[in-house]
This record gives sequence, C-alpha cells and structure tokens, in this order.
Amino acid sequence: MHILETNDLVVFNNITCQIHKNGDLNEMCRSFLDQIRLLMDFDAAVFYFSDFKNLPRLSHAVCCGYSGTLAAEYLESGQDQDYSRGLMMGGKKMVYRESDVFSDADRTDTPFYRRFFQSQGYHHSVHILPAENGRVLAKVSFFRRRGAPDFVYDDVFLLDMFQEHLALRIERSYEELEHRHEKLSVAECEEKFRLTARETTILGLLMQGLPNDVICSQLTITNNTLKKHILNIYKKMSIRNRTQLFKLVREYAD
Repeated sequence: MHILETNDLVVFNNITCQIHKNGDLNEMCRSFLDQIRLLMDFDAAVFYFSDFKNLPRLSHAVCCGYSGTLAAEYLESGQDQDYSRGLMMGGKKMVYRESDVFSDADRTDTPFYRRFFQSQGYHHSVHILPAENGRVLAKVSFFRRRGAPDFVYDDVFLLDMFQEHLALRIERSYEELEHRHEKLSVAECEEKFRLTARETTILGLLMQGLPNDVICSQLTITNNTLKKHILNIYKKMSIRNRTQLFKLVREYAD
C-alpha cells in the first residue's frame, strides 16, 4: 500500500480542496490534471466528461500534454471504437490499469490502439471512472510512452482516493445545471407568458433582488403602480407570491 509522505499529504489535501472549491468545472479538471503530476508521473492526460443529459456519452475534454485534436476526434468517433466502452456502460466506479483488463495482444492489434495510442507513442494507461447512482460521469485517462514502465498499483491506489471526490463534485455540477435548466430566463418568461415590455423590465429588476422602493425610484413610478404590475405578472404566470416567482425564474438579470 502506498504511504503518503508529509509533502504528499499537503499536495493531496490541496488537490481535494480544489476539486470541491473550484466553481468552474473545466478549471477544476485542468487544475486536477496539473496538480496530480506532483504525485504521479505521466506523459499526458485527458479529462473527459459528458453532457449531464446524455450520460455516459462523453462530450467535453480538458487536456494536459494530450493533443486537443486527438481528444476532439475521440469525442466525435473514437469513443464508439474504444475497447473499454463496456466499462463506461457498466455504470460502476473504478480505477484500472489497462494492462489489468486487456492483454497487449488484444488491444495493440486494434484500429483504436493504433490511432489513440501508437500514433502518439503511448502504450501504458490508467483510468478513473467516477460514478454515482449507476452512472459513469467522466473518464480521466493518464498515459505513458512505450519504453517507460507501466503504472503501478500505488498509482491505482492514489487515484482511487480521488475517485469519490471527483464523482461528488461532477454530480453536484450536473445537479446545478439541471436545476438551472428547469428555470426560465426573464426573456423566456416574456415570450411564454406574453409579458409587456414594462412587466419584463420589472421582472428583471425583481430577479436582481431589488426592493420595491428602489425599483420605483429607477422606473419613476409609484408603489401602487408597481404593485399592479407585479400582480399582473403573477396572474399571467399563474403564481401568487415572490417565493413562487424565484422558484420559476432564474435569479439573475438577462
């Protein structure tokens, strides 16, 4: 079993913290790949993750020393040829060395290996499949060139300690995206509920969290006039109060 030294623990804790604190998913992936180099040697890596509505189909890539063109090709057509596709479809979280799952004889004679490994000089790989609720959320791949030593079980053990953190972070991002997509923008409300130009303006100001007196001052209207507009908005949107409004509309101005 791999024993982390004091300096390694500092790096490990920093990486774990950044996984959960970094608000941008792409930046989180990039930071993870950059920092993991401090704990494990590899020649290239790529962090694939999917559209949250199309799991486990991979649709985005963040690269670290890996060809962006090749990653785009993998997303377009390569993942359908990937001999490890069955592991993605299985929905189970795991960290695995490719050499433990497929023999060299089975994989080196495939078009997929020739295109995505041999063409770049890669031969060894280790992968993380973060998963939650029976769905694989991403695939994180690390590569070493032919002639270099294969990844070892200490590497698998190390990456496995991050697997759960990555799964939780990605799942949370997907939940936030799904929740956001369930709400309507101010512009969408205008079209769907046939709001007037004045009602749309007021709705936008309400969604900024502005109090009534500030809205009245900005629009040069009385409080009674504002209340009439708000009641008309509620009526058109079939709601009764501001709490329901904030549940229906995205909480920022368009």
